[in-house]
Amino acid sequence: MSASSQTITLRLFGAGGAFSRRYGTTCSMVTLRDGKRWLIDCGRQAPDQLHAAGYAWHDIHGQIITHCHGDHVFGLEDFAFVRYFETHAEVMASSRGGPQPKYISHSAVRDEVWETLAPSLRYLQDGRGNLRSGTLQHFFDVIGPAATEPPRKNPWNHSETFEVDGLRVVTRENEHVPGKPSCALELHVGEDAGPTSPRIAWWSGDGTVDAAFLHSIEPRTSIYFHDCTFIDYPGQVHGFFDKLEALPEAVRRKLVIMHHEDNLELYRPRVEAAGFRIALPGHVYDLVAGQQLL
Repeated sequence: MSASSQTITLRLFGAGGAFSRRYGTTCSMVTLRDGKRWLIDCGRQAPDQLHAAGYAWHDIHGQIITHCHGDHVFGLEDFAFVRYFETHAEVMASSRGGPQPKYISHSAVRDEVWETLAPSLRYLQDGRGNLRSGTLQHFFDVIGPAATEPPRKNPWNHSETFEVDGLRVVTRENEHVPGKPSCALELHVGEDAGPTSPRIAWWSGDGTVDAAFLHSIEPRTSIYFHDCTFIDYPGQVHGFFDKLEALPEAVRRKLVIMHHEDNLELYRPRVEAAGFRIALPGHVYDLVAGQQLL
């Protein structure tokens, strides 16, 4: 892929569920038209996944986080420390004046991410005797929302919209673990009926199937990526395949399942019969056309 392109791409480094060993925990890279690279989530396997694919942390412009679970955020400590303290190629360490990586998440998610990172990242000295001066802003250029939607079922904003460096993304709360901040993503990939109705690529993060919502956004969605489980366990927190299978055909033909279990091959005939595509590590998608490239 060239550094500049007419499209926006997404590459999956890992495509498996939280406990996957075969397919790896989900970590994906969005490359914008100008070549800037953003990670969607940064789980515990992300440092090794990117290294194996030939990328350094300094190649990443920013992080987009959907929610705070280990398979989505446990690689962030590694990322933050390396970018803060180490210089790589022509990119200076941020502590020495180099660029800070960008950080985007819903504000309620951001609070939980900092709770996770603080036991490590807060131990910076300010020169005045404070040995715990570190904040998220010491390590990241934390981007605030350009627009918000007021709360619905939960005390935090229903959605927050971010615009920075050519990226436009809506973080919209979904139903994952009850009471826990968690968001799906709507990545702006072009104009459909104008700026008030942008064409989007949709990313579930982790969440149960909201069939009515998925159907409602289908006309302006180029591609969906939905987490998937084939296990109907009590207190379901993921996209149970039976419910994905029941989605309208117009949605199914645009949908890629990810975050699946390692026994995926047992279900492949049923998945493909329903018209879904299957995300695997190394796959690359054109988010504008909604088509797989690699």
